[in-house]
Amino acid sequence: MKTDISQRWATLAANGVIALIFGVLAIFVPGPTLITIVTYFGIIILLLGIAMLVGVVLNIRNGLGYGTDLVETIVLIIIGVLLTFYTQQSLKVFVIVIGSWAVLIGLLQLYFAFKVSPDLNGKNTLLINGGLTLLFGVVLFFNPFQAAVFVLVLTGILAIVVGTVLIIIAMKMKNFFRQMEG
Repeated sequence: MKTDISQRWATLAANGVIALIFGVLAIFVPGPTLITIVTYFGIIILLLGIAMLVGVVLNIRNGLGYGTDLVETIVLIIIGVLLTFYTQQSLKVFVIVIGSWAVLIGLLQLYFAFKVSPDLNGKNTLLINGGLTLLFGVVLFFNPFQAAVFVLVLTGILAIVVGTVLIIIAMKMKNFFRQMEG
C-alpha cells in the first residue's frame, strides 16, 4: 500500500504536464485548439452513437424494446457527424444556444431584482449578476466563435495554474516519500 501511494506522484505530475500543454495551446493557438477539441468530442459522440446502434440492432434481433434507444442513437449520430465534419458551424450554433440561455437568465434575474422588495439584501447581487449574464449572452450572439475562443483562453489560464499546482504537489509527494524510505 505504501509503495502504491508513493508512486502516485508520477500520475499527478503527468496530469500537471498535460494541463500545462493544454493551457499553452489554449492561450497561444486558441482557434485551432477549440476546433480540435470540438472535433474530438464529435468523434467520441459519433463512436458512441455507432456503438448504441449496434445495441439497437441486437435489441431488434432479440425482440426487445428499442424505440427510445433508436431515437437517442439517431440524435447522437447526427450530433457526432455535425461536430466532426461541420465543426465551426456546429460550434457557432452551440454558442448561440448558450447565448440565448444567458440572455434569458439575465433578463429573468433583472426582472426579479426589480420585483423584489427594496430592503432585500440580494437585490444588488441579482442586478449585477443579471446585467453581466445578459451582457455575456449578447456578446455570444454577435461573435460566437470569438466568444468561445475567449472562454477557451480563460480555461487555458486556469489549466496552467492547475497544472503548475499538480506538478508542485507531485514533487512534494515524491520528496516526502523519499525521505520516509531513506
